[in-house]
Amino acid sequence: MSKMTPKMKKKIMRVVILYIPMLMFVLFIGLPLLWALSLSFRDGSSVIRGDFQILPDPVTFDNYKYVWVNNRLNTFFINSLITSFGSVFFIGFLALFNGYALSRFDFKGKRFFMVLLLMTQMIPLIFNMSSIFLMMVKMKLTNSLFGICLLHIASGLPYNSLMMKSFIGGIPKEIDEAAAIDGCNRAQIIAKVILPAVRPGFTTVIAYAFITCWNEYLLSYTLLTDQKKFPISVGLKYLVGEYSTDYSALAAGCIIALIPPILLFAYVQKHLVSGMNAGAVKG
Repeated sequence: MSKMTPKMKKKIMRVVILYIPMLMFVLFIGLPLLWALSLSFRDGSSVIRGDFQILPDPVTFDNYKYVWVNNRLNTFFINSLITSFGSVFFIGFLALFNGYALSRFDFKGKRFFMVLLLMTQMIPLIFNMSSIFLMMVKMKLTNSLFGICLLHIASGLPYNSLMMKSFIGGIPKEIDEAAAIDGCNRAQIIAKVILPAVRPGFTTVIAYAFITCWNEYLLSYTLLTDQKKFPISVGLKYLVGEYSTDYSALAAGCIIALIPPILLFAYVQKHLVSGMNAGAVKG
């Protein structure tokens, strides 16, 4: 038996590192997504009969019309936009200033504070749900989109602040000093110097925060009881019937829920790649 040459080892490593993860992605993410897309354009009766169709024949948009109007997915969609954009605005604004403070200032207890921020990300949210629920009841913020926004901000701010700290840490402090000499105050330095310099990283933070808020389920399902205030993540649950489920309608609802994250990713993908690289350079 011949010995394995370095060239053969290199090819095997390439297969293991590159092609196997790609195959896993196609099998567990790509194919289910394509199957859901196909189901969403099919007649529900063909699904019940068990007809196997990769390409729907005939193509129908009735499922989208049904879930958008009859199942109030339009209301759920708008609620998700309100909570996501409202939360992301404050997360981005506060994370920028927090990241700047953590990067530029030395203060007593800074290391402990940063460890505390990290620890908040290590505790699963479900462990705190009982205390969060009681707190929101005391504050009379249950069944409120404003309360959901506050919780999104509170849960998303620590990690995104650390991300911004990493991005801003890669910018020399001498730039701040030069801007101060030119007459800029601290807010002007952040807005006119730091923000343009970390635009890719800031875009990464905004995109990550939006997708996290858009996909959030547990808080909304626990705290909201009025169906008119459900986000789309919770609203989709009610497309699953107790005794039967219209899988074509459910697939159409899932595809609609995917549209904002996909559009966001398509818009900011260039910034995301450079932002991830910048955040990995210096922590």
